[in-house]
Amino acid sequence: MTRADGTKTEKIKDKIVIDKLENGVLTVFKDIPSLRTITIGMGVKVGSINEKNGEFGISHLIEHSVFKGTSNFTAFNLKRSVERYGGIINAFTSEEYTLFETKVPDFASKDAFDVLFDLVTSPLFPPKEIESEKRVVLEEIAMYNDDPVALSEENMLKMVWGDSPYGRPIAGDSETVININVEQIKNFFEKHYLAKNIMVVVIGNLASVDLKYIRKKMNEIKDGKVETLQLQPVPLDPSTIVVEKKDLNQINVSIGIPTVKRSDELNYALSITSTILGSGMSSILFDRLREKLGLVYSISSSNQSHTFCGEFTINFSTSMKNLLKAMKEVKNVLNELPEEIGKQLEYGKKKVQGRLLMSTESTLATMYMMVDDYFTIGKIRGIDEITEEIEKVKESDVFDIFEKYMKRKWILSFVGPSGLKSLLNGYEFMVDHGNS
Repeated sequence: MTRADGTKTEKIKDKIVIDKLENGVLTVFKDIPSLRTITIGMGVKVGSINEKNGEFGISHLIEHSVFKGTSNFTAFNLKRSVERYGGIINAFTSEEYTLFETKVPDFASKDAFDVLFDLVTSPLFPPKEIESEKRVVLEEIAMYNDDPVALSEENMLKMVWGDSPYGRPIAGDSETVININVEQIKNFFEKHYLAKNIMVVVIGNLASVDLKYIRKKMNEIKDGKVETLQLQPVPLDPSTIVVEKKDLNQINVSIGIPTVKRSDELNYALSITSTILGSGMSSILFDRLREKLGLVYSISSSNQSHTFCGEFTINFSTSMKNLLKAMKEVKNVLNELPEEIGKQLEYGKKKVQGRLLMSTESTLATMYMMVDDYFTIGKIRGIDEITEEIEKVKESDVFDIFEKYMKRKWILSFVGPSGLKSLLNGYEFMVDHGNS
């Protein structure tokens, strides 16, 4: 349907209205009349995969720097305008997009929208404040480098994707961040913060929101030619990285394999497989390694998919004396997966569907899913569509995943105490059904 003003609108289930404005901005409105709050997300299709040499970390730095003041708000008033109502405001950067978000009482929706609008359209980037914020980002990078869980996961991704955009840390590294200047920031912002790269999601009691005002303001955002990426990340050969830190007692383990991009239908089967293996206390890995054997405190698996690639990971922590036992049991579980599928498939489907339905009670989670869908697969799926696709998954789909992606040598990342390298010298992790 096309409005008189030239904007196009589409309705899908779950009381969602999707508009593509004349300048290319996407607006998504979901009405939940029973709520007294409004959640707003303003996403920009730019992240670490858009960065070139000399720019690594710039998307994340911009996400920080826009909060240093805009044409209509000081740095303090940007936050104060939302928090004075008890609201929350935040932002994050991913490989593929940057998201600015707020949740406020319904009567404060205009103030909250105006703040987010200014953040993505008119930041000032004052040079002194940028230098200050670079120091903040350096502290953030150092914090993650000191976190053994985060470090083991980041190193695993490096070992999967190497120097490709998906193998680099989103925040960049200390050297690249220090050398980014204000002119680079302004040029990068002007290049990517354009109408066709931007979407706004508004969820809640829409009777309290001036939607006409939001459409008008969003249609004012500058249009321009946007960058079109076509990446083909090639995973590296499986290998192992071990980092020793003297002050640690536990070993943090992250193992993984490259899989498929978000638009691949196999993602539904991968999500079910991850749920069966390592989601919650009734999952196979948790039940085996923690409940029955007492080898770990926690263990989980994850299926992460992006626009151009994906990875499946298993993460846990354990002691030096239990490490090799725990690794052997993880391998045993994976090798037994083909026999477990028939018993566990319906459980996995219902759990994924149930988690999905429960997430709809969170307006923030709903907004995140909409933004992630649009920026990775180019459309917003309804809950019914996703649950139907999950229901279609067959045993043969999971068998195919096992044979094509899991039955192989895995990438290994360890962060632990001194002596770990010696313990793991020559260690490999091969999943080969029938030969555990």
